[in-house]
Amino acid sequence: MFARILRAGRACRLVLALVTVTAVAACESHPPVQRLPEISFANEPPITLNVGQLEIVSEYKSPAHLPNYEQLMPISPEAAAIRWAKDRLRPMGRSGYARVVIKNAAVIQTPLKTDKGITGLFKDEQAERYDGTLDVAIQILDDRHMPVADVTARASRSRTTAEGITVNERDRVLYEMTETLIRDIDSQMDGLIHSYLSQWVMQ
Repeated sequence: MFARILRAGRACRLVLALVTVTAVAACESHPPVQRLPEISFANEPPITLNVGQLEIVSEYKSPAHLPNYEQLMPISPEAAAIRWAKDRLRPMGRSGYARVVIKNAAVIQTPLKTDKGITGLFKDEQAERYDGTLDVAIQILDDRHMPVADVTARASRSRTTAEGITVNERDRVLYEMTETLIRDIDSQMDGLIHSYLSQWVMQ
């Protein structure tokens, strides 16, 4: 009887240990998804334009597969550009149009060569490079939808990530890339609009 109780106790401890290991493994394989802040320009003063309507058009069509990586990013450059246009441009006129055209919003992932030998175990190497490009144009159109003026801003950034990086760490790197790209566009557009589209800017 005592032997059976001992065996039962060992079996219970083994099951408990397996459950504990499984639970730990599950936690390690599914880290909590981080909450990244929105990339917003709502706190910036809007650029008020003497046009009746604002249009936002994306001409960029993502292949949605590698090496393109924008579809896997927490916030893609395209999404950031759309949010920028809504936050920063304010149509306050009676006629005409301002059209924001997203011409390119690609992020390309390129694997980097790493040391696969024994010496590579002692190195902290960069494993991937991400090259982001964002081209955004603003066109002023008359009542017939004919373009009468335009400006274009272009931004590009590259970032690398190390071997063994976590999903959350990669998302943070790519989030920062998108933020840098759209803030570059914002800075360029502010100057371009006031320099070349000044007759449509309302004070």
